[in-house]
Amino acid sequence: MPNEIQIPEPTWNSPLTPIILELEKLRTHHFFSKVPPYIFFQLKEIFQILETLGSARIEGNNTTLSEYVEKIIEQNANEDEKRQELENIEKAINFIEKNTSQETRIDRAFISHLHNLVSNRLTPPPHGEGSNHPGKLRPIDVVIQKSGHKPIPHEVLQDHFDQFLTFINQDLAEQNQLLMVAIAHHRFMHIHPFDNGNGRMGRLLNYALLIKLGFNVHTGRIINPSSVFYTDRDKYYDMLSQADTLSPNALLDWSEYFLLGLKNELQKIETLLEVDFVRDKILMPTLRFALDREHINEQEFEILTYLVKKKEMSIKASELDHFNIHASTQKTYVIGKLRDKQMLAPVKEGGRTYTIRFANNYLLRGIIKTLENNGFIADFLNRNDQL
Repeated sequence: MPNEIQIPEPTWNSPLTPIILELEKLRTHHFFSKVPPYIFFQLKEIFQILETLGSARIEGNNTTLSEYVEKIIEQNANEDEKRQELENIEKAINFIEKNTSQETRIDRAFISHLHNLVSNRLTPPPHGEGSNHPGKLRPIDVVIQKSGHKPIPHEVLQDHFDQFLTFINQDLAEQNQLLMVAIAHHRFMHIHPFDNGNGRMGRLLNYALLIKLGFNVHTGRIINPSSVFYTDRDKYYDMLSQADTLSPNALLDWSEYFLLGLKNELQKIETLLEVDFVRDKILMPTLRFALDREHINEQEFEILTYLVKKKEMSIKASELDHFNIHASTQKTYVIGKLRDKQMLAPVKEGGRTYTIRFANNYLLRGIIKTLENNGFIADFLNRNDQL
């Protein structure tokens, strides 16, 4: 049997200690956002796009954010392998969100199902990003490109994988739980349990473990853990390689890198719970961007601006009187046109109160641009180089 996976103890004056304390505050803090949920969860949907693309690009998928956005807007049905890979990650994230809670045991079946989702309809290696053994531990030895680390031989892989499952599901003191997530990511990459897709799987497990620890994405929170890595992909691989020695100091250095990036990202994203920030820094620049590019006309800009500036960020057809639109037929026409463009949607299905919709139409371009201008998106996602 392999040696038990240990969590090294940081010293009290270690730079890692205040990082863990700050993350614990973020984990237990109850947020009360004044951003309406039908706005907030569209922003969450966009960060899921960033998470999906970031994880895929680390692995070599060279689809840029701008290309991905255009496919979403145009609803492009061209199912090339790059697009399929991204769709697979989206489905895996949705599975995690629907099936993970603080009571969830992340067992072999959970991880195997994720790997099946990640590998679905992709060409197996060495020519693609799929798997010859989807959902199953690799029956062969593998080599990690651009790494001097040699993963666990397949003959003893089952023991190491069982040990990994025990490690991530054990009861731990609170001060060690976040360290567990950091070390679990490295250890998963270290043993490389599948014949392909281990990087995508490791980052998906980060997401599941953080939800399991109480970073609840169902009640007004956004987590984008892959951003820790795709901001500087070379740094990510360097830190993984250093931790492959499994020495306590190297694992603590890895944990500091991982948890500092997570803390910085969480603190940045929490600004999206502030209604003034969302209105003034995200939505209004988005509308101006759409007007400048003639995706909306002046009248539509004024109506959407009125909606965004209201406390509820919603509008009824009767309020179009403010814009000298009085006839009911004309009101129906204006609302209908915005609905056809998918820029308005009912707050509740079948209802007649509408809110702005920006996650799947031409407004998405402006949202991405304003998020980029406010430091939420790494340049890495828009580079068109071969990774």
